[in-house]
Amino acid sequence: MINTVVITDIFGRSPALEKLCSSLEGDSSNKIKIIDPYAGQYITFTDEKQAYQHFIESGGIDGFAKKILKEVTIKKLPKKIIAFSVGASALWSISENSQLNHIKQAIGFYGSQIRRYQAINPIFPFQLYFPDRESHFNVDELQKNITQKEKVTTIKTSYLHGFMNELSDNFDNKAYQKYLQIMVEK
Repeated sequence: MINTVVITDIFGRSPALEKLCSSLEGDSSNKIKIIDPYAGQYITFTDEKQAYQHFIESGGIDGFAKKILKEVTIKKLPKKIIAFSVGASALWSISENSQLNHIKQAIGFYGSQIRRYQAINPIFPFQLYFPDRESHFNVDELQKNITQKEKVTTIKTSYLHGFMNELSDNFDNKAYQKYLQIMVEK
């Protein structure tokens, strides 16, 4: 049975993400499903700019949100969702949808586009980890605005956007190990 869904960032499915999922599975009792914006295709991008452009051309946040909603409502699974970057933002954008009332917990990392969906009130507990700073907006201001929501908790890290993805320019192995352990324990 699938217990956890991992929603990818703009890089989609990759060996780095599968390594992370393997670590999350631990013993085989925690089955994980990966939802990515590219229908499971492995795509090698030359850089983050190319990955972002491909993501936009593949439907962007709204298109990804529709895929996520469809996938997680099929069998009312999972109970826990872990999402990264655009995946966290897309999940946030649909998090007040009553079809997602079976979700017990969501953990989102550096969902910068959440700033465009601040009116959303998630119906399930949503813990968000933000980077130290973003170039396009004030992280502290966004954090202050959404922490007031009943089911939302936020943590500002000392790392940069992408710190959990080996493919990102901002990957940080120390942060990766720290937050991987937190995800395993939750």
